[in-house]
Formats: sequence, C-alpha cells, structure tokens
Amino acid sequence: MEINRSLIAVLLLALAGSDCTGKHNRVAVQNEEQESAPRVASVVRMNDTKASAQLVSGFYPVENGSWRWTAGRFSALLRTPPGAAQSGATLTLAFTVPEIVVKKLGSVTLRASINGTALKPETYTAPGAYEFTADVPASLLTGDSVKVDFALDRSLPPDVDKRELGIIATSVGLTGK
Repeated sequence: MEINRSLIAVLLLALAGSDCTGKHNRVAVQNEEQESAPRVASVVRMNDTKASAQLVSGFYPVENGSWRWTAGRFSALLRTPPGAAQSGATLTLAFTVPEIVVKKLGSVTLRASINGTALKPETYTAPGAYEFTADVPASLLTGDSVKVDFALDRSLPPDVDKRELGIIATSVGLTGK
C-alpha cells in the first residue's frame, strides 16, 4: 500500500509538471508568432517576398525578379492609408499589356472593385506600360485593410504555358489623398 501511494504521488507530480510546462510553451509560441507576423502594406511591389501573402489570388510567381503575370481575375489585400477613412484614397496598379495580349485579344478592359463596389474601368488597346488609377471613396476604407478585386474582360487561355494569362503586374497600392 505504501509503494502505491508513493508511485501515485510521483505520477501526479510528473503530470502536473508536464501540464504546466506545456501551457507556458504554447503561450510563448503564440506570442512569438504574433510578434513576427508581417504588417499589411499599403503598396505591394510584385518582387517583395515579404508582402507576397497580400497577393490573395490570381498572381503567378515572380519572374525576372520584378514582375508577375496575372490571371483574368486577381485580388490583393492592401492596408488602408492613414486618414483615408476621412478623405479617401487612390488605387494604383502598375502593369504592362504585352504585345501578345493585344495581338490575340485586340484590347482588354480592366475593372476593379472593393467590397463589391465597382471603381471606374479602363480599356487598353495598345501594348505597353500603364498605370491604372481609380479614386476610392472614404466609405470603402473604414477598416484596417481592404481586399481589392480586379477583373479583365478577356485573357489568354492556357496553351503551351498551361496558365491563363492576363497582364504583367509590377505593383499595386493605395495612397491617401
């Protein structure tokens, strides 16, 4: 009987000690993860690996260390600039319409929306580098960040490349007014 009580006491102490240690380690890991979580940026350059998590969908991997092809639909998460909830902001997408896109499709129209609210569309009929800009009303910028959805009216279907190709993006961002 004496041995069983001692054995039970040792087991209870061991279990209590391991339980206490486990809880502290989990809290420490959670705190470390929270501290190391990257902050959402207002402007994302396509070659910024730290901000690539903000490219929510429709962006392909970085090419030539500076740009990314998009699909026909693509989305980015952007931080709301300071003061934008009062005065609005400007959405900017720097991109290139490749010659192959114009040759095969004729033109492409780019649309952007935030929270289902459409911003002004723009049509591109010639190859080249462009900057799409749209005014964003303050009413759409009340949170810490917003998801911006882009859509092209046409894109190149998968072929030898196996990807649907739209435009070549170099940066996307929101700047306060």
